[in-house]
Amino acid sequence: MPIDNNKYQQVIEHMEAVSAATRQSGGETVAKRALLDMYCAADPSISAIKSRIYPAIASDGELSVTSEWVIAPNSQPGKRLLYIHGGSWMAGSPATHRSVTSRLAELTGCEVLAIAYRLAPEFPFPNGLNDCIASYKWLLENGHNNKGAAEKIYVSGDSAGGNLSLSLVLALQEQGLRKPDAVAAISPATSLDFASPTISSNKAVDPIINADLLPLVVENYTQGADVNNPLVSPAKGDLSSLPPTLLQTGEREVLLGDSIIFADAAKEQGSEVEVDLWPDMPHVFQGFAPFLPEADLALEKISEFLLAN
Repeated sequence: MPIDNNKYQQVIEHMEAVSAATRQSGGETVAKRALLDMYCAADPSISAIKSRIYPAIASDGELSVTSEWVIAPNSQPGKRLLYIHGGSWMAGSPATHRSVTSRLAELTGCEVLAIAYRLAPEFPFPNGLNDCIASYKWLLENGHNNKGAAEKIYVSGDSAGGNLSLSLVLALQEQGLRKPDAVAAISPATSLDFASPTISSNKAVDPIINADLLPLVVENYTQGADVNNPLVSPAKGDLSSLPPTLLQTGEREVLLGDSIIFADAAKEQGSEVEVDLWPDMPHVFQGFAPFLPEADLALEKISEFLLAN
C-alpha cells in the first residue's frame, strides 16, 4: 500500500515538534509527561473512538492498580487483553493510548484492560512491572462485569510498555503462572544495554526518539538495577518456551534492532517470534490510527495474530 504522503508528513512533523519541545524542556519530568501526552495528537480524528471507557481497580490482594476497561460493542466476556502503555517508563496513561486500545477492542472483540502502572522516577524498576504482574493475575479471573477464568487472555504494549509486556511473560514463567495465549509488542525496548546497531544507524531518521538521551531514560527507570537482568532487558532472559509472540516495528526508528535482537535470541533457544517490519514507519506509528492508513493496517495485523492463538 503506498504511503499517503500528506498524512505521513503531518505525523512526522508532529513527532518532530514533540521531540524538539522535549529537548527544549531539558527532559524535566513534569514537562516530558505533558509533552508525551500529546504524542498521538496529530489530527482530531485520532481521538474519536467507538469503545466505551469504564474505571477499574485491578488488585491481586497486595497491589491495587488504577485501570480502565475499554469495551467495544462486540467485546466478549471471557476474551481479555491487557494493554501496557508506553512513554519511556515515565509518562503516558491509559487515556493517552485510547487510539490503540479502542481499536484493538473493536478488532479483537476482547475486553481490554489498560493499566496506569506506577511511573519512574518516583517508582523505578520493579514497581511498574509488579503492577503489570498484579493486573494480569487479576485479569485472569476478572472481566468487565463478570468473574471467572479467562477463556483467552492476551498481552500487548508499546515501547516501554512493549518492554514490560515481554518482561511480564518472563516473570510469569518464573512464578509458574499461566502465560498469555499470545503477545504483541509494538516497538519494544528489549535490551537496555544499547547493543543494537540501529541505535546509531537510525539516529538521524528517527523523528521522535533522541538516541543521545536513551542512557538517561534507562537510568531514570532502572536507578541502579542491572540492565542485564532479564526482567529489565527481556532479550537476555530464558526465551525457550515463549507463547506466540509478534514484534511489530517501524523501520525508521532507533529501536528497530531491539525487535531483531529479541527474535534472534528466541529462535536460538527454540521459540518462534514473528517480526513484522513496516518500511518508513516511525516509532509507535500505530497510535495514529485511523488518520494514518498504515496504522489501521498494522493494528489489523496485530489483531489477526492474537486471534489466531
